[in-house]
Amino acid sequence: MSTSAIPSIGKPELEYLAEEQMKAFARFDGKDDLDFKVWKFAAFFLRKKVSFEWLSNDGCILGLSSFVDGTPIPVYDPEEHTVKWKDLEADTILLSKDLENPFVCLSKPRFTLMHECAHHLLHTGYYRHKAAAGSGKQVAYSIQKDKEEFSMGKQPWTDDDRLEWQANYFASALLMPESRVDRVMKESGWQDEYFKYVMASYSERSVFHELIGKLAWAFGVSPRMVEIRLDALKFERLPDLRPDKPDPWVDLFNPPKKKRMTKEEREWERVELSWERARERDMEREARRRYVR
Repeated sequence: MSTSAIPSIGKPELEYLAEEQMKAFARFDGKDDLDFKVWKFAAFFLRKKVSFEWLSNDGCILGLSSFVDGTPIPVYDPEEHTVKWKDLEADTILLSKDLENPFVCLSKPRFTLMHECAHHLLHTGYYRHKAAAGSGKQVAYSIQKDKEEFSMGKQPWTDDDRLEWQANYFASALLMPESRVDRVMKESGWQDEYFKYVMASYSERSVFHELIGKLAWAFGVSPRMVEIRLDALKFERLPDLRPDKPDPWVDLFNPPKKKRMTKEEREWERVELSWERARERDMEREARRRYVR
């Protein structure tokens, strides 16, 4: 633990913890599914109280967690367009009612719920410490950020940055543990297919995106999360082996320089030119002869 009660753990520790959690849940569930039931993991395995609630008027808050009894949170009432306060018990996870929409891709609520589970597994001590100190920071939020917020320059990391990074990484590792990724890549033959088609000079980018789509379907996650996860697991992509195609615009505005001819080449060019002129003269004489006749 750091002085602020945030666990001092990095990627190797989070990978190990994710593997152990998934092994324990597989024993609890009696099966080892790739797209395991995240609700069952949260509500029955971790014993958290999970439900849906209107957490904001614009859907920006996807989920939240409480860690001590009597935690007050604002809840939006869409019928009256007002905000009311609600006291939560400890070990509670609320998901936005927007995620109940059948048109929402299932990967979004799955990741949000696992993000909140990650907070409970990693940061319960931190939030209880803050609550006991009376700092008012008793709730962990999953907030949908705008793209502009992700494009900001590098800033010194805050406690919130560390908390969210750990929760995001742990959630992705829980949804796609390294051992399961290795297993499905080998058993399905998708990794061999990737190498085979790239080596056969297919577009590496297209083949890689096809691999991402297959893994996203198998694990019930978004393609973007698969790409991030493969990068974290050091998946080695092959270079694109297709031959480079000449750019017609480059050739148009930058014509290649003429190669300087040798003495022998110039002599051959002179001889060929004289032959061509002699042939043209013969054809012209033959044409005149026929015209006169």
